[in-house]
Amino acid sequence: MNTPNRRPHISEEKITTASWKLLENQGIGNFTMRNLAKELNVQAPTIYWYFKNKQSLFQTLANLVSREIINDLPKNGNWRERLQLSATVIRSKLQQFPCSAQILMKTRPEADYLQLFESLLKMIEPAPLTDEQKFSYTSHLFNFVINYVIDEYEQRMLAVTLIEENSEESSLDLSQFELLQRMHEADLFKLIGSDELFYSGIDLLLDGIEKRVMANEQGN
Repeated sequence: MNTPNRRPHISEEKITTASWKLLENQGIGNFTMRNLAKELNVQAPTIYWYFKNKQSLFQTLANLVSREIINDLPKNGNWRERLQLSATVIRSKLQQFPCSAQILMKTRPEADYLQLFESLLKMIEPAPLTDEQKFSYTSHLFNFVINYVIDEYEQRMLAVTLIEENSEESSLDLSQFELLQRMHEADLFKLIGSDELFYSGIDLLLDGIEKRVMANEQGN
């Protein structure tokens, strides 16, 4: 890719800010360096002064989000309290930066991401668990939050599509699915992507970890 001979009058911060705006407006599937250049009102090669390709830009965005999460992680409390609050912090930050959950999944772990995971591991370190259990349980918790945010995003995109197509959820025929129909009639489908479902999932994971902690303590 050819780049201008002179360094452009633009900054990395302006590029990342415009990237978040573009991701919010067009989604990650439509994100291109050309569209980003239009958003910045510059020629596409201008961006390549700072980022050699889209993957390089995504890597920078992933590192930025990781640092943002680290800055707000809880410092006090027992392992369960800190992990529970951390899950909320991670979700909130991923929601704040559009498509950042997908970007974390599409980029390699670098120092900032590794520091984030290290911070979570330090929270569970005092618990009487093996290193394998600590690593496994922390991974499950972190991946649950990331995938929950991705699912929230997909549900929003689906809702937009249904509105554009003038479709309605009530058009679903659930008559052959006894349990689903019963739960739909009880308005339980509204739980999909909700805070309530998120926190119940986190509690389920933490309850499982706590059960293993108790089992290990009784075995000593």
